Amino acid sequence: MPRSNTASASASSSMSALDTHSHSSRSPSYRPPGKAWIDPASLPNYGDVTTIRGNAPDYVKQLNSNTFFSYGVGDEDCFGHKVGKSVKFVDVNIDRRQERQGRMEATTIAEVQVSKHMLNGAGMLHGGCVAYLIDNTPLVVLGLLQNVNGVGVTQAMNILFHSPASLYAFI
Repeated sequence: MPRSNTASASASSSMSALDTHSHSSRSPSYRPPGKAWIDPASLPNYGDVTTIRGNAPDYVKQLNSNTFFSYGVGDEDCFGHKVGKSVKFVDVNIDRRQERQGRMEATTIAEVQVSKHMLNGAGMLHGGCVAYLIDNTPLVVLGLLQNVNGVGVTQAMNILFHSPASLYAFI
């Protein structure tokens, strides 16, 4: 397939620390406290996370992938299924520089090729599709690191569009 242009996109989110314990020694047998809406550790494994770059532990990359493909993509009757199945996570990073001030930041970078299922009536990547693609992962990563459930409902999102992406573009 021809490439019409290449770009990268990333999503990052911050959340306040909900406890004061260090999480650097978290084991792969992570379980969120209390009753979770969705427990990433209970989901089936999706994908080979050994190819995902970044400083996040492999178990966080795996649980993030599991959550995205189980919850964010869903089954074939769900909104975004065809789009979500084409997402490839390439980098998951954690920035702990402000952890002492009660803040952390997670950045997830994914690649996807624009398909006909992502287009608006003008033949360009639909803004709602972009929102869907960036909505599902950074808070999951932060939740896993802080032992809270990062799966939830987005209350606000700001997106700045620089230029349109057309069919077959890699973003």
